[in-house]
Amino acid sequence: MLTLKLSAAVLLAAAVTISTGCNPQPKHPNQINAFDGASYDSLTLAHAALSSLRVTVSTTYPRYTPAFNQAAASYTTAYSAYALFRTATTNQAQAALAISDLTVSVVSLENALQTDLHVAPQAVVKVRGRAARLRAAAAPQITISDILTELEIAASIAATVPGTQPYANLAELVIKTTQAALAASNASAGQPIDLSTIQPIAAI
Repeated sequence: MLTLKLSAAVLLAAAVTISTGCNPQPKHPNQINAFDGASYDSLTLAHAALSSLRVTVSTTYPRYTPAFNQAAASYTTAYSAYALFRTATTNQAQAALAISDLTVSVVSLENALQTDLHVAPQAVVKVRGRAARLRAAAAPQITISDILTELEIAASIAATVPGTQPYANLAELVIKTTQAALAASNASAGQPIDLSTIQPIAAI
C-alpha cells in the first residue's frame, strides 16, 4: 500500500509541475508549430502507456483486451492523421479530432481498469475534483496534455487501493503505466520529433 501511494505521489508532483508551467515541455527543434509539438507529446504519452499495458493485458488481464484494442485502433488513427499533418498542415483539424478521440479511448480503457479496482465513488470524485482545480488554477498557462492528466488521475485513484487487496496488482499496473508515459515524455522533451518512436501499436 505504501509503495502504491509513494509512486502516485511522485507522479502527481511531476504532473503538477508540468501542468502549472513551472517546468514546461521544451519545444522540439523541428516542430512546425505549437500544435505539432503538443500533438507529438500527446502521442508519445499514449504510445508509452499502451506499450506498457500491452504485454500485461495479453498475459494477465485478457478481459481488458477489447478496451485495449479500441485504444490501440484509436492510436493508429491519431498517428496516421498526425503523420499526414506533418506533410500537409492543412490537415490540422483532422489531426486534432483524432487525438481527441484517442484521449476518449484512453479514458475508456482507464475506466474499465478502474471498475475492477473497487475504489469508492467518493474517492474518485475527490481525485477528479482536485485535478480540475489544478487545471483551472494553471490556465491559461497550462501545458499539460489531456492524456497525461487522465493518466495521472488514474494513478491517483489506483493509489487509494490498499496493498492487501486482491486487486492491488492491477492498481500497481495502472501506476506503472503512468510512470512509463512520464518517462517517455521526459526522454523526448526538447528532442527532435521522430515518428519512428511513436509507431502504431499492434492489437492483441
